This record gives sequence, structure tokens and C-alpha cells, in this order.
Amino acid sequence: MPDMTLCKRVWLLSLLATLALLLLGCTRDGAASPGPQSLVLSKVWWMDRSHQAELPTVLTVTDWQDFKDWNSLGFGAEPVWVRLRLAASPATVGQSWVVRSGPAFLDHVTLFDPVAKLTLQAGDAIPPSGDDLMALDFSFEIPAMAQERDIYLRIESSSARTLYVDVQPYRVAKQNMREREWLLGFILSASTLFSIWAAVQWWHSREKVMGVFAVKQLLSTLWAFFFLGFARVYLGPLLEPGVLTAMASALIPWVIASVLWFMGSLIATYHPSKTLLRMCFGLAAALSLLPLVQWAGLTRATLWMCNVLVPFSLLLLLVTLYSAWHSQTHAPIRMRYLLAYLWLVGMINTVPSATFLGLIEGSPIVLISNLNHTVLDSLVVFVMLQLRSGAMQRAQHETALQLVRSQEHMAAEKRLREEQSQLFSMLAHEMKTPLATLRMWLEAGQPSYPKMARAITDMNLVIERCVLSGQLNDQGLQPMMEPLDAAALTLASIQSCREPERLNFVQPPGLASIQTDAQMLSIVLSNLIDNACKYGKPGSRVRLVLEPWVQGSQLGWRWRVTNSIDSADLPNAHRLFEKYYRSAKARRQSGSGLGLFLVQGLLGLMQGCIGYEPSTHEVSFWVWLPTTPAPQTGGAAPRRGSNNAAGDAPWAAG
Repeated sequence: MPDMTLCKRVWLLSLLATLALLLLGCTRDGAASPGPQSLVLSKVWWMDRSHQAELPTVLTVTDWQDFKDWNSLGFGAEPVWVRLRLAASPATVGQSWVVRSGPAFLDHVTLFDPVAKLTLQAGDAIPPSGDDLMALDFSFEIPAMAQERDIYLRIESSSARTLYVDVQPYRVAKQNMREREWLLGFILSASTLFSIWAAVQWWHSREKVMGVFAVKQLLSTLWAFFFLGFARVYLGPLLEPGVLTAMASALIPWVIASVLWFMGSLIATYHPSKTLLRMCFGLAAALSLLPLVQWAGLTRATLWMCNVLVPFSLLLLLVTLYSAWHSQTHAPIRMRYLLAYLWLVGMINTVPSATFLGLIEGSPIVLISNLNHTVLDSLVVFVMLQLRSGAMQRAQHETALQLVRSQEHMAAEKRLREEQSQLFSMLAHEMKTPLATLRMWLEAGQPSYPKMARAITDMNLVIERCVLSGQLNDQGLQPMMEPLDAAALTLASIQSCREPERLNFVQPPGLASIQTDAQMLSIVLSNLIDNACKYGKPGSRVRLVLEPWVQGSQLGWRWRVTNSIDSADLPNAHRLFEKYYRSAKARRQSGSGLGLFLVQGLLGLMQGCIGYEPSTHEVSFWVWLPTTPAPQTGGAAPRRGSNNAAGDAPWAAG
């Protein structure tokens, strides 16, 4: 299947992109690797459980614990102190070093450098000041010195206390900060583009899943704007202290709720357990109300609850989707692909939650995992939704085709019922007169055999026309071409008509050779002659002319039948060759309404054509057949005549 190959490629590309970002995050966001060039000789941390320790008190603390490149201390209100022993650097005296701390959601970060007599402050809960270098993380500039010394950082956070601290030379730090800004700016821009794309797609399609994805992507992009530190840089100077932290904290439960809402809407198309699906949407609704608890002053408890619910939510989504495993739904995205995607997302997004809760050690993967649902997750969903949209469009197209076919079938059935009704009405009308004639002569006791034979002939003619009409519709007639004399066959048709004495036949001298179907030509001529006698003025003469005629550079023979008629009795030229059509005057006499329909159809099979030429007091019908028809494997469609200088016949209805 084509979608299988594409999905495999998406999984591979997503895995490679994840590994690339992980490696980049590890090299750029971790602390400096230990070695001869490291500026930090040791890192230790201590938790201030009294909440009141000042620097003089901290200087006397002895129970310091080892601080790794990243540390995760879970949630808590206690401030965390970090002590860094900086290396002596006589060669760089007079230059600057940069102390970087993060992530960007820490509320208060205070740096104490007793030797340099510096106290610098930054944090998500305070507006930016000259102490901070205005990077995406918290960066302080300190002087390099010739002797070893200790510096201290006091860190408070209403969110998780996942920390990293690093010291780098000023030039290296600035380069790393710029690279990090470009990388994270690209990620944020890509997430924004996905949001716009989803919104535009929803605007055009109004599809629920696409609309929910647009909302989810918008909230994820806003959250990334705060989480990555862009909001602190661009909005921090404009907001009151604490507002930025409150906004960032409120977005977290909304992002989780939007992911649940989106995935639940997507899973709903697979017809899973309704109970589990209601649990998904109920949990999403409950999460969306958690900001109300934050505004009551329980921010830390709310964020702790969000991190606890993340793995539970992903597990609930997996179980809900698996409950639809045995359903017969033909979904655009195969269930095993969606299950694999949910499992991968669950594994990636569980890591930061477990880290923030202090269950596993902190690492740069926290940042990358949190960005998963802004870009990598969006890329996968983008492709999956594209596949889904394409499959749904194909399904809609197929449904539209089926609807058209159903409508055509219904129209055909309607036409068939109408034709059957017309056929029965015609048979009831046309059989009544011959039967009445037969009954009358039988009851009279003195039968008139010629009139009775004529009545039987009329009934037989009606039945034959009905049979021929059905064979024409079913394409069951094929002409049997044979050489014959057109003039002799015309004379035979005249002799068998109702009133042969009214005919004036004009024929060319000599043999009128033609190769055609004798029986079909006899039916055509008999219909035209009988119509001229029946519908012409009573007692008037009927003129029949047979002449050689060139039609479209092809040699053939043309029969022209002309009879007198009142102008008020002219039929509708555009409906003349329709099945069962009869003009107002024709309906006053017996007839099936099949004659001209059969004439046109039979001429089409014999590669001929027919034309109708009305005038004030006369009407003429002409038919043309080629002398030698072109070889064909099947019946040809009826042809129409046209006027031109070569002697072509005028327009033919049909």
C-alpha cells in the first residue's frame, strides 16, 4: 500500500530528527564537560528547608550534595542553593565569564559572588534588569580572576525544580546563546507555521479533527513561547511581576487538555469504547479547569497534578484506541500506525513528567521531550492528517460517484417505467381498433376477409415495432448487408402499403445497385410511405423520388417522400424522432409512435441518415444510404444530414 511506505518514511524521518535534536540539545544545553578547560571545579547543592537562609548562613553549611550537570529535585517551595567552585584563570584576568542557569521557567535566580562583591538577580517572576544578559535562559556576567573562588546561586520555582548551571567564557557563551536562540526560534517558527496551516485547512474543510488540531497546535506554540524563554525577553518588560509566571503556568493544563481533546477526536473516528472515550473528554475538561485552582494560589499543586496526569492520559488514550481494534471501521490512517505513534509520543512525553516529579535524573532530554509536541509531533500529525484528508477526499469522491450512479440508475428506472407505461397505453389503444373490427365482422355473420386481414396485419405491425424497438435499445440488431436493386425493393414496398394507388414513384433508369439490409430498408420505406398516406391530406398524391446522391463525398441513394399537409398539422421538428412521440393530429388516428424512432435507429445501423423538411403546404422526409457501406464490427450511431455545396441533405432531427 502507498500509505504504508509513506508512513514508514515519516517514522524514520521523525526518529532521525529526534536524535539530531537530542544530540544538539545535549551539546548545547548541558554543563561544560569536565576536562582541563573546565571553569568549574565542583558543583554542589543544598536545600534551604527553613526558607530563610541568607548568604552568611549558607557559607557555614556543611551538608552539601553533589550537583550533576542537570538535577531534578521535584516540586517544592524550599529554595535551592548551588555552590560552584571556579578555577583560577590568571591568563584571562580582565575578561568576563558567563554563568548560565535554567530552564527559563525558574521564578527567582540570585547570584552571589562574595569575592567580586556581586549580587545579581533574574527570574521568570521578575522583570528583566541590567543584571541579566537577556538570553533565553538566565545569564550573568562575572569577572575572571587569578585565584579560585566560590559563587552561589539561590533558586526558587513555583514549577518543577529541574536545574542546570554552567559557566563559560564570555565569547563561547555568547556563541552558544545565539546558536540556541536560532535553533529554538526555528522550532517556534515551525510550530507557528503548523498552527497557521491547520487553521487554514479547518477554515476550508470545517472538519472537526482539523479544527481541534489547530487549537492544540496554537496552545502548544504559545506554551513553547513561554517555556523557551521568548516571552520573558519580549513580554517581561511590559508586564507586572508574577504575571508572566501565572500565564505560563495556566497554559500547561490547557496544552495537555488540547492534546487529549485532539487525540480523542481522532480516535473517535475508529469507533472505540464509548465509556473510555467519555473518560478522555472528561479528563480534558477537568484539566482545562485547573487554571482556576492556580488562581486560588495553588500553582505548585496544580502543576504537580498535571505532571502526574500526563502518563495516565497517554495510557488512557492507548487503551481507548486499542478498544477499537476489532471494529470494522475503514479509517484513513491504519490503526497500527496510530498505536505506534501514540506509544512513541507516550514514551517521549513521560520523560519530562517523571523528571519534573523527581523520579528520574534531569538531563537535556527534558527540553527536547517537551518540544516534541510542538514540532516533531506536529510533523507526524501533519503527515497523518494529510493522509487522512486524502483518503477522506477519495472516499467523498467515491461516495459522490456512487450517488451519481444511483441517480442515473433511478433515472433509468424511471425512464423504463415511463416507457413501459407508454407501451402499455399504446398497446391498449392500438389493439382496441383491430380487435373491434374483427369482433364486428364476426358478429355480423358476413366476414369481410380483406378488412379482417388488414386488422390482423395492423396488430402484427404494432407487435413487430415493439419488438424492434426493444432490440434497438438492447443493441441486439445487426444489419445483414447484401447486394440488391433499390428500385425493385422500393416498388415492393409501394405495393404492400395501404394505398398504393396514391403513390407517384420517380426512379432512375437502369439498375439502382446498393449493398444494404433488405429487411431493414423495407421497414424504413414502409414506415415513411404509410405515414405519408395516413397523415397527408385525404386523396392527395404522395411523391416518392429515388435518385443517386453524394453525401459527405460518399456516393449513395436518396429516397424523398413528399405529401401535402395543412400548416396547422405540422409536428414538432425537435421531437419528431423521439420514442412514442405523436403530434396532435397523429393522436387522432391509430399509430404506435414508434415508426420514425425505428426508422432513425435502423438507418444508423445501415450507416445512413434521415432528414425532415417542412414547408407551408408540404412535408418531405428523405433518407440516404451509401452504395457500399464501410466495414464495421458493430452498429453505428445515427447520423444527421447537413447542407453544403456538394449536395448534402439538410438537417435531420434526432
